Amino acid sequence: MQKIILSAFACEPGKGSEEGNGWHWASGLAGLGYEVHCLTRSVNRTGIESYPAPANLHFHYVAMPAGSERLFHMGPFIYVHYMAWQYLAYQKAKKLHKDLGFDIAHHVSWGSLQMGSHLYKLKIPFIFGPAGGGQHAPKAFKKYFGHHWVAEIKREKISNLLVKYNPACKNMLQKAHAVLVSNSDTLELVKSLGAKNYYFSLDTALPESFFPAVFKPKVPQPGKLKLLWVGRFMPRKGVLLTLEVMRALKAYPQISLTIVGYGETEEEIAACIREYGLQDTVTLTGKVPYDEVRGYYDSHDVFFFTSLRDSCPAQLLEAAAFGTPVVTLNLHGQALLVNDDTGIRCNVTTPDATVLALKDALLDLYNNPDKITKMSHEAVKFAKKQTWPAKIAAITKDHYPV
Repeated sequence: MQKIILSAFACEPGKGSEEGNGWHWASGLAGLGYEVHCLTRSVNRTGIESYPAPANLHFHYVAMPAGSERLFHMGPFIYVHYMAWQYLAYQKAKKLHKDLGFDIAHHVSWGSLQMGSHLYKLKIPFIFGPAGGGQHAPKAFKKYFGHHWVAEIKREKISNLLVKYNPACKNMLQKAHAVLVSNSDTLELVKSLGAKNYYFSLDTALPESFFPAVFKPKVPQPGKLKLLWVGRFMPRKGVLLTLEVMRALKAYPQISLTIVGYGETEEEIAACIREYGLQDTVTLTGKVPYDEVRGYYDSHDVFFFTSLRDSCPAQLLEAAAFGTPVVTLNLHGQALLVNDDTGIRCNVTTPDATVLALKDALLDLYNNPDKITKMSHEAVKFAKKQTWPAKIAAITKDHYPV
């Protein structure tokens, strides 16, 4: 039985996003018969230990020094927190490797190219990713960030510095057994940094339990179109762009939007809804438990998502699992998770032109509900190929040394 040391900073069962990714990797590798030793945050212990784990899955909790855990919640200091955690995780990995003798090291979370990983220093075959990090928000769309655009520019500058000077990034890329990247922007970046063994792989997937028990293709009610948005309210998620499209559709009150989520831009989003007079067509649900989000995918016709910087948004796959076609931007990971059979991707040019293209795409589906039903069948076919068991099995087969 091969022994794996797995770095999963975010790892917690029963959650989506990065936490869910980390858990699926740890449990999925164990399910394939590997002896898995997973490094994760000490704050994840309660959630992890509330779930049963197989005998070949072991968690090693890496705690930050007293008082420094609060850096995680202090804006840009989150990067300092993560880099410090990475170093401590490597120190623990060295001690474990001395005692246990690992065969493979793999970093899965966070999937941040710029932050990299120190585990390549263990001098055993090292796999990094799948990960993004090469994406940049289009500057022409900075108005949708509001005052947060300053922070976005700072993030980009920090990212550029890390790519150049963080040894856990550049050295790691050049020495890794395999670097798995999740979108074309990141692929170009790792090539420019001298990575030798790079491959493409989406960084998101679905648990088999996420799919509905019985698939029901989307058949919109005559004369209505129910749109859905799901996610964290972060500036880069482009909710204000979504609302501008809804304002352009005010002459069609039969087209409604439900926004499921919460986050730092919640007040700005609510204010925008009032300013645009969208109270009758746009509904904010607030925070919804992960398990209950499935009901929203089930009850809506089209998923409408306009993120301006994203690696591979998991919501697009979640929507596809329920046969929900997607209208989105032809940008970053969205361009890869949606094709012409499963949704509509609109080019990112100027804000005015993009708003018009998104409006026209939604009106096309509103006026042609049969398209939605056809796309619904294709969406679920695509989603069924993107499960965690399938992804993990493929990556271990293709990239883990025998």
